Amino acid sequence: MTTKPIPPAGARRRRNPARPDRRKLLAGTGAPPDFRALIDGAVQGVLIHRNFKPLYANDAFALLFGFKNAREIMELPLLRSLVPDDVWPRLETEYDDMMRGAKDSVIGRARGLRKDGHEIWVAVTMRVVDWGGEAAMMLTAFDVTRQVEVEHDLLKNEQRLRAVLEILPYPIYIARRADGQILFVNRKSCLLFQESAGQLLRSRSTGFYIEQKDYDSIKALLDKVADIRDIEVRMKTGQGRVFTAELAAITLDYGGAPAVLVALNDISQRKEMEAELFRQASTDSLTGISNRRYFQNQAEQELRRARRFAREMAVMMIDIDHFKKINDTHGHAVGDAAIQGVVKRALESLRQSDSIGRIGGEEFAVLLPETGLAAAFDVAERLRAHMQGKPIIAERVVIPCTVSIGVAQLSAQDGGIEDLLHRADLALYTAKKCGRNRVEMAAPPEREEKEKV
Repeated sequence: MTTKPIPPAGARRRRNPARPDRRKLLAGTGAPPDFRALIDGAVQGVLIHRNFKPLYANDAFALLFGFKNAREIMELPLLRSLVPDDVWPRLETEYDDMMRGAKDSVIGRARGLRKDGHEIWVAVTMRVVDWGGEAAMMLTAFDVTRQVEVEHDLLKNEQRLRAVLEILPYPIYIARRADGQILFVNRKSCLLFQESAGQLLRSRSTGFYIEQKDYDSIKALLDKVADIRDIEVRMKTGQGRVFTAELAAITLDYGGAPAVLVALNDISQRKEMEAELFRQASTDSLTGISNRRYFQNQAEQELRRARRFAREMAVMMIDIDHFKKINDTHGHAVGDAAIQGVVKRALESLRQSDSIGRIGGEEFAVLLPETGLAAAFDVAERLRAHMQGKPIIAERVVIPCTVSIGVAQLSAQDGGIEDLLHRADLALYTAKKCGRNRVEMAAPPEREEKEKV
């Protein structure tokens, strides 16, 4: 099979007809089945939008804002009606910053408007995700209106403090600021830390934290400001279970001594869901390695690092020889097994510092940090020989499988990672034209220009 060079940025690549069209998978409801099963029944509200036009919402999000079901959210032309006027400019700014990559995520609390016009407080997490091959904003939210109201009430009426804290649905404890001695815990704290109130009241809050530095940093923040919110920390229970908590804290006087009130929310399940969503968005489902989009993001970051510190860098483009013949002869199941086998052997041959991604159907790219052209050629030749010497066995079929490889080193003339990958792809094309099962090195850009002249 002859591999064409990677087109320049902005050009449309021809889709491999053997691969399912992701856009069709996302048609209608906007989510593949595994994604929907994960979040349709989630307790937290989940919304995905692009330029504030809804692409997906679950029922929990709709109910949070006073709608009957997710369909009513999807029928909104824009999400403007869910946001108070004074909050909207900040929301637009955060959206633009995240879509440009200036921010990885936004975690915080914000006011929202229900369908009937009533204002609520919601705890919000926003992250950029891959949706149908394009960037979109994922937002998870849950109602913290009561929590916000209680925080104000606590400052106004200390006499009702213990009663209010006891009935709150969140784990809350009060600790002495001087030494962290626990002065009060509510029932939810006992459940979270898996200890009785008596045990907790004989302990110090420093023992809740996995890292002492987290406790120290929170203490230092409270020395500067009266309250902190939405801090993520790793904590542990009395039985040793480790969990991630979202922490809010305020300073106050309790029993005549300076103290700190801490409210916790166990977000371990949410973090696991977010990690799973990120895994789905960044990895190739067949092989488990990076998909094209995530690989290119990694490569762009490595390219910037290489230029900042004047380090060498190289890439490889790999293509399975005669892959169409494998598919036509043995079927797509064997073809998929062959792709998986090639990835396994590639990982066995590559160094720990190298990164591999699936770029197309049977085409892969490898990132080689701090590597010159000669060293990259040696890595590629070792990989090629390993492929040749170890046939792949799939569906009780022995498949002799070889690869052709193109290698290119980063040059000052490369405008970005696409230029570097393009030169490696040209070298790969030469390797296939010269008989396959070989490694070819790309000429530097200046030499290519001379040859054109």
